[in-house]
Amino acid sequence: MHRTLAKLKAAHPVTIVALGDSNTELTWHTRDRLNWVGLLDQALFQTYGCNVVTMINAGLCGDTASRACSRLDRDVLRFDPDLVIVALGMNDAGGGPEALGAYAEGIRTIVRRCREHSDAELLLRTSNPIVAIHQPDLPPDAAPGRPWPGTHQGLYARRLVELAGELDCAVVDHYTLWVEKDYSPYEHEDPNSLSLRMSDTIHPGPAGHMAFFRELAPLFDVPTIFCWEQ
Repeated sequence: MHRTLAKLKAAHPVTIVALGDSNTELTWHTRDRLNWVGLLDQALFQTYGCNVVTMINAGLCGDTASRACSRLDRDVLRFDPDLVIVALGMNDAGGGPEALGAYAEGIRTIVRRCREHSDAELLLRTSNPIVAIHQPDLPPDAAPGRPWPGTHQGLYARRLVELAGELDCAVVDHYTLWVEKDYSPYEHEDPNSLSLRMSDTIHPGPAGHMAFFRELAPLFDVPTIFCWEQ
């Protein structure tokens, strides 16, 4: 992301496209608040000034890496982006280990086509875990506030991090950052842990999207805390 960051700091126009699924598209899960795309846009505006960043949200509910390839021309490449943030994997992981190869090929295709048809840099993002919450039919092996057992988001996150190394892309591993977060000092006050970040078991709510933003912010050299939070 060196070229993108250099342009931002020189106040040259930068176009960023966020390509993702329902955790990128602005939906009701954030309850009329900004999601991670909007929060990043706000932070870039506050740091680098007006009329510098054009942020395009190309999220699509239910999308996968394979399906996203079919809309690259319309939703990404026609904007001639400086940076493409690829946030796919939550829905892909529903296919289990058997679909991991198709997911990897979809990511490779997205990266290759972006590089062939633009000068875009690529930033890859892993998904959040599916989080168990208190409910009557919670399986006995599921702990409220922790990743739902038997899901494959962790497997897909590890593969995406590997792909980032193979393809020379920047990456933010939200899955690992969330799973390895230490809640132990507050367990008696916060028995739900990660579920407080969620709108439901799959989709982050406002707190989850703020966590996404804070994990992305260092790559853009913007503060993790907004002026209106102080």
